[in-house]
Amino acid sequence: MSDRPRLLLIDDGETYSEAIGRHLPQFTLVDPGLGGPPRIPDGPQALEWLEAHPAAADVVLLDMRFELPEARLLELPEARTLRRRRRFQGVAILRAIRRRWPELPVVLLTQVADLSLGEVASELVAQSMTYMLDGDDLDALRIRIHGALESAARAREDDSGVLWGRSPALRAIRRRLAVLARGRMPVILEGETGTGKSYLAERAVHARSGRTGPFVVCDLSTIPTDLIPAHLFGAARGAYTGAVSDRKGVFELAHHGTLFIDEIQNVPLEVQKQLLLVLQDRKVRPLGSGREVPVDVKVVVASNRSLAAAVQAGTFRPDLYMRLSPATRITLPPLRERPEDLLFFARRLCARVGESAEIGALHDQVCAAVGIRTDTPLRLAIDRADDDAPGLTLVLPGPAWRRLAEHPWPGNIRELSMVLHNIATFTLVGAVDALEAGLPLYSHRLQVDPALIAELLAGTLLIDENRRDEPSGIPVQIEPQDTLNSVSVFVEKQYMVALFEEYDGDLARMADRLLGDPERGRAVRLRMNQIGLKVRDLRRS
Repeated sequence: MSDRPRLLLIDDGETYSEAIGRHLPQFTLVDPGLGGPPRIPDGPQALEWLEAHPAAADVVLLDMRFELPEARLLELPEARTLRRRRRFQGVAILRAIRRRWPELPVVLLTQVADLSLGEVASELVAQSMTYMLDGDDLDALRIRIHGALESAARAREDDSGVLWGRSPALRAIRRRLAVLARGRMPVILEGETGTGKSYLAERAVHARSGRTGPFVVCDLSTIPTDLIPAHLFGAARGAYTGAVSDRKGVFELAHHGTLFIDEIQNVPLEVQKQLLLVLQDRKVRPLGSGREVPVDVKVVVASNRSLAAAVQAGTFRPDLYMRLSPATRITLPPLRERPEDLLFFARRLCARVGESAEIGALHDQVCAAVGIRTDTPLRLAIDRADDDAPGLTLVLPGPAWRRLAEHPWPGNIRELSMVLHNIATFTLVGAVDALEAGLPLYSHRLQVDPALIAELLAGTLLIDENRRDEPSGIPVQIEPQDTLNSVSVFVEKQYMVALFEEYDGDLARMADRLLGDPERGRAVRLRMNQIGLKVRDLRRS
């Protein structure tokens, strides 16, 4: 058998199969046994063949346009006419493949440079696309296929897969981070608390950057404002009260490595200019010192709020934002926007919880008591678990799982991890207590108490409702201004931008919150204009 990567071509024509067979000897075109060139001519046959041969291809090459009779086309809700259904049939096939085989790499093919594909299906924006027109495009196809294979290999090996899930949005972010990790440009990670920004900075950027230096974390939310410059850039002895010796800043500590600056929006405006110069000149000058120290650092910054909105509010310098490179900005979606990932995350996190020292001891004790191997992972199942599945299994009754599925998860993956940790702890402790009381256990399935789920979620649900519906705790920064009125406007702009973002630009809700009358949205817009905020610009950003 050949060890060359196997390509499955889904295409109603013969042009691609002939070109690939003639010019891409590094790959093997899978022959589905349908007669004629090695290809599958339509979506229904392709799905049927993949069901019967799920491991027979390493990469799928998928054409976009299919000039076929209507009966041989898959449904596509966005295509209301037969012509558009044929034109974008590849979208329907891609979605069907993603639903059934989410790990299977797909490279799209088209002979027409049609960017309107992205208007029909947003998932195509981050999908590998190759315009096969001449020899140069065949080189591009080789690169796309290699990239798809590499991405699939990383997915199988990457322990941080617990954060990636199965949603197309996260798969696109994964591919993008794999590229950004290898360059010198800074990377911006935005997203709510608990979405995994620090974890990805280390595992998806630093670990793949090829850098030999350390990964250094600087969490600005834990550092007093007056100490931020010394923490970032270092300080010479006597530079400030308490500086009894020379101190290296995090830029020096991260030399030849990666510096992760969390909550970058907390950098005071007067320090932002210094940070800009360090990024620009790749040199730091410690406080109280006349020397400059060269630094070679990959910078990753994170924020739980939009930096573009902070620029609009006047709390973040536009030139620093541009130096951080908005083109590299990645926004991690909250867990509530990825319901298809919840069960995947819950099962992966449950297995990880079972490997921890304190839970692992309980797990092994119960396994030994019921006569099953202790080296199998802790499993999570909904309703009755499969009796043939190996390992100790926590069984969530259907209503308890629905309660988890309906929870808004304000703390995102971090909160889910803690909930799973508590579910495992309470359930296993209950089983161990029963064993120590002399009660026998015979089943490898332990049912989780539904009341426990309600108790664990009650407090976080209240926090989430307060956060989303009554955003009263919006942080602002104070910076010296020429007049008290300027200070007031400076603070009001920050608050208005944050409120606008919190309410997704709904002026009626802002008016209800500020004035107690949702009919006064026009007054809110007028006030925003008066203090220099344009609603249109905020919505665009």
